[in-house]
Amino acid sequence: MMRVLAFIFLVVAIAMAYLQLNDHPAWSDFASTVNSQSVSAGQESGVEQPSNPVLKKPPAKPTTVVLQNQIDWLPDTGRPSVHAASLIPLKDGNWRAFWFAGSREGAADVVIQSAVWDGNAKQWGQPSVVLDRESAQQGLGRYISKLGNPVPMRNINGQLQLYFVAVSIGGWAGSSISVMKSDDEGVNWSTPQRLVTTPLLNLSTLVKGSGLLFADGSIGFPVYHEWIGKYGELLRLNPSGQVLDKRRMTSGRGTLQPIVFIDDEKHASAYFRQARSSGAKQIAVSHTADAGRFWHLAPDLPVPNPNAAITGVELGDRTRLMVFNDLEHGRHRLVLAASWPQLNTENASQAMKGNYTPWKVIQVLEDESASQSNPKEEFSYPYMSMNKQGQVFLLYTWNRKRIKSITWDTGNLSAYLRQAQLESTVITEPSVEIKEVK
Repeated sequence: MMRVLAFIFLVVAIAMAYLQLNDHPAWSDFASTVNSQSVSAGQESGVEQPSNPVLKKPPAKPTTVVLQNQIDWLPDTGRPSVHAASLIPLKDGNWRAFWFAGSREGAADVVIQSAVWDGNAKQWGQPSVVLDRESAQQGLGRYISKLGNPVPMRNINGQLQLYFVAVSIGGWAGSSISVMKSDDEGVNWSTPQRLVTTPLLNLSTLVKGSGLLFADGSIGFPVYHEWIGKYGELLRLNPSGQVLDKRRMTSGRGTLQPIVFIDDEKHASAYFRQARSSGAKQIAVSHTADAGRFWHLAPDLPVPNPNAAITGVELGDRTRLMVFNDLEHGRHRLVLAASWPQLNTENASQAMKGNYTPWKVIQVLEDESASQSNPKEEFSYPYMSMNKQGQVFLLYTWNRKRIKSITWDTGNLSAYLRQAQLESTVITEPSVEIKEVK
């Protein structure tokens, strides 16, 4: 009898999965405003923008520019362990950050906290608790053992949404994603709702990277799966946060926590934290040529990655920034790297993935390589965001005890990047065979 019941359960699960995969709205292109907003951000900042950043040659070498970092700390809440910070610009010009804090990662006393950066005073305000385990249990109507990874997103209507990871049983591989919504920029939040990302048990979907918009107003969220296999996926949600579809971004057992750069309405590049048990310790890569419906595996970036999170943003002139640990082992060094658009006459009509310079480290943010301490301090889980004025903000975990923030002024950052571009050597990426992931 048990075998019969197990067989019936399997058949029902397969049928549900089939119906879910074949009952989706038509796929949409990436929102064209992704790039137009990015360009306008640089223009609104008052920084002179090249009329065609891909075609225009770099200017003459300027006077040496020093990158100016405004360094601050998110408010100390008195909890021993903090991690997984993220942030989003608010409509009034300020910023709101989120992170989780408790006695340790995964403990029952972990809460999701928030604080607002005052752009006029240039400092962080007092922290507040957005969600604790008991409130999550009550709102979701299920047992919750731990909380993690809060990631904010603004939908097409301007509503602020907060996606977070919750676990009912087991470790992080037993996670699911839930969402809360706010119509007053994070002062008050709705009851959390659980996303159904898979018809079979709805387990092992986590979020870390920032979301994007499609042309039809739906939301794209790069997420990842880490039960049995480890791979990236792209969730497609309606503006209310309900799952419409999902697509595999990588295959196998070695990629986590994707971030996405949009090239145009059809093309995008995704970079992944590598989690391989063997092989190269480098940042993994995928590309799409049909707005995320199918992704193509590509060679790794020749950049070390020690199974650690990465983050990135694209500026108004299409320069791309990425922050990561450029080590094969350990998280005791954190760097800022840049990649610039370039004219490649042979590939000018192809996807932008072939028209960017190799990534170049332009500043070391943290470095304990020479430290004799054992273990060395940890700098991890970076998260970057940019507002309409082109200001770039970075948050990351400092030794699991505090969250550090760095702000870059638009004008100074642009000048420093122009200087770094002049000093970089442009090398065209070789053509490579790629494999489609379905």
